[in-house]
Amino acid sequence: MNTTPARKRILIAAAAALAAALLLLLRLASGMTAGEAVRKLSGLRMALELYRMEYKAPPAAFGDLVRSGKLEQPPELKLSWHRGSSAVRNTPSMTITDTGGWAYVNDPKDPAFGLIYIDCTHRDERGRFWSEF
Repeated sequence: MNTTPARKRILIAAAAALAAALLLLLRLASGMTAGEAVRKLSGLRMALELYRMEYKAPPAAFGDLVRSGKLEQPPELKLSWHRGSSAVRNTPSMTITDTGGWAYVNDPKDPAFGLIYIDCTHRDERGRFWSEF
Protein backbone atom coordinates (compact mmCIF):
# COMPACT_ATOMS: atom_id res chain seq x y z
CA MET A 1 0.00 0.00 0.00
CA ASN A 2 1.45 3.32 -1.10
CA THR A 3 0.62 5.96 1.52
CA THR A 4 1.29 9.62 0.85
CA PRO A 5 2.79 11.82 3.59
CA ALA A 6 -0.50 13.70 3.96
CA ARG A 7 -2.42 10.44 4.37
CA LYS A 8 0.13 9.25 6.96
CA ARG A 9 -0.38 12.45 8.96
CA ILE A 10 -4.15 11.98 8.86
CA LEU A 11 -3.83 8.36 9.99
CA ILE A 12 -1.47 9.33 12.83
CA ALA A 13 -3.81 12.14 13.94
CA ALA A 14 -6.80 9.78 13.84
CA ALA A 15 -4.93 7.16 15.87
CA ALA A 16 -3.91 9.78 18.43
CA ALA A 17 -7.50 11.06 18.70
CA LEU A 18 -8.78 7.50 19.16
CA ALA A 19 -6.18 6.80 21.87
CA ALA A 20 -7.11 10.03 23.68
CA ALA A 21 -10.81 9.14 23.50
CA LEU A 22 -10.13 5.65 24.89
CA LEU A 23 -8.10 7.08 27.78
CA LEU A 24 -10.89 9.54 28.56
CA LEU A 25 -13.44 6.72 28.49
CA LEU A 26 -11.30 4.60 30.82
CA ARG A 27 -10.95 7.54 33.24
CA LEU A 28 -14.70 8.16 33.18
CA ALA A 29 -15.51 4.47 33.73
CA SER A 30 -13.15 4.15 36.67
CA GLY A 31 -14.03 5.24 40.17
CA MET A 32 -13.15 4.79 43.80
CA THR A 33 -14.46 1.92 45.87
CA ALA A 34 -17.36 2.35 48.25
CA GLY A 35 -14.96 1.94 51.17
CA GLU A 36 -12.82 4.85 50.03
CA ALA A 37 -15.83 7.07 49.31
CA VAL A 38 -17.43 6.29 52.68
CA ARG A 39 -14.16 7.02 54.53
CA LYS A 40 -14.05 10.42 52.85
CA LEU A 41 -17.73 11.01 53.61
CA SER A 42 -17.12 10.06 57.26
CA GLY A 43 -14.33 12.63 57.48
CA LEU A 44 -16.65 15.32 56.14
CA ARG A 45 -19.35 14.34 58.63
CA MET A 46 -16.82 14.42 61.48
CA ALA A 47 -15.78 17.96 60.52
CA LEU A 48 -19.46 18.97 60.38
CA GLU A 49 -20.03 17.52 63.84
CA LEU A 50 -17.05 19.46 65.24
CA TYR A 51 -18.51 22.63 63.72
CA ARG A 52 -21.96 21.83 65.15
CA MET A 53 -20.47 21.25 68.61
CA GLU A 54 -18.66 24.58 68.60
CA TYR A 55 -21.32 26.78 66.97
CA LYS A 56 -24.40 24.88 68.29
CA ALA A 57 -25.82 24.57 64.75
CA PRO A 58 -24.75 23.23 61.37
CA PRO A 59 -23.15 25.72 58.98
CA ALA A 60 -25.49 27.75 56.78
CA ALA A 61 -23.37 26.78 53.75
CA PHE A 62 -20.72 24.11 53.41
CA GLY A 63 -18.08 26.75 52.68
CA ASP A 64 -18.53 28.02 56.25
CA LEU A 65 -17.02 24.75 57.47
CA VAL A 66 -13.85 25.39 55.48
CA ARG A 67 -13.73 29.07 56.52
CA SER A 68 -14.04 28.03 60.17
CA GLY A 69 -10.90 25.91 59.88
CA LYS A 70 -12.67 22.65 60.75
CA LEU A 71 -11.82 21.32 57.29
CA GLU A 72 -8.96 22.31 55.01
CA GLN A 73 -10.89 21.38 51.87
CA PRO A 74 -13.32 18.67 50.80
CA PRO A 75 -11.66 15.53 49.40
CA GLU A 76 -12.09 14.55 45.78
CA LEU A 77 -14.94 12.16 45.05
CA LYS A 78 -14.56 10.13 41.84
CA LEU A 79 -17.37 7.71 41.07
CA SER A 80 -17.68 5.60 37.94
CA TRP A 81 -19.21 7.46 35.01
CA HIS A 82 -18.79 10.82 36.73
CA ARG A 83 -16.01 13.36 36.70
CA GLY A 84 -14.02 13.60 39.88
CA SER A 85 -14.59 16.70 41.98
CA SER A 86 -14.07 18.04 45.47
CA ALA A 87 -16.82 20.64 45.11
CA VAL A 88 -19.76 20.54 47.52
CA ARG A 89 -23.14 21.63 46.17
CA ASN A 90 -25.37 23.46 48.67
CA THR A 91 -28.98 22.39 48.26
CA PRO A 92 -32.16 23.21 50.24
CA SER A 93 -33.13 19.52 50.56
CA MET A 94 -31.75 16.06 49.94
CA THR A 95 -32.51 16.00 46.25
CA ILE A 96 -30.57 13.49 44.18
CA THR A 97 -29.61 15.08 40.85
CA ASP A 98 -26.84 12.61 39.91
CA THR A 99 -23.93 15.04 39.85
CA GLY A 100 -21.67 12.30 41.20
CA GLY A 101 -20.33 14.73 43.79
CA TRP A 102 -20.89 15.88 47.34
CA ALA A 103 -24.08 17.71 48.30
CA TYR A 104 -24.96 19.54 51.54
CA VAL A 105 -28.47 20.32 52.83
CA ASN A 106 -28.29 23.96 53.90
CA ASP A 107 -31.93 24.92 54.58
CA PRO A 108 -32.58 25.17 58.34
CA LYS A 109 -36.27 24.39 57.72
CA ASP A 110 -35.47 21.02 56.16
CA PRO A 111 -35.32 18.00 58.52
CA ALA A 112 -32.06 16.95 56.85
CA PHE A 113 -30.39 20.34 57.49
CA GLY A 114 -26.65 19.81 58.00
CA LEU A 115 -26.49 16.50 56.11
CA ILE A 116 -23.72 15.89 53.59
CA TYR A 117 -24.34 13.08 51.13
CA ILE A 118 -23.19 11.56 47.85
CA ASP A 119 -25.35 12.91 45.03
CA CYS A 120 -25.53 9.89 42.74
CA THR A 121 -28.35 7.67 41.48
CA HIS A 122 -26.02 4.82 40.55
CA ARG A 123 -25.04 1.80 42.63
CA ASP A 124 -21.68 0.94 44.15
CA GLU A 125 -19.83 -2.32 43.53
CA ARG A 126 -22.06 -4.12 46.07
CA GLY A 127 -25.33 -2.86 44.57
CA ARG A 128 -26.05 -0.11 47.14
CA PHE A 129 -27.13 3.33 45.95
CA TRP A 130 -24.37 5.88 46.57
CA SER A 131 -26.92 8.31 48.03
CA GLU A 132 -27.78 5.83 50.82
CA PHE A 133 -24.50 6.40 52.64
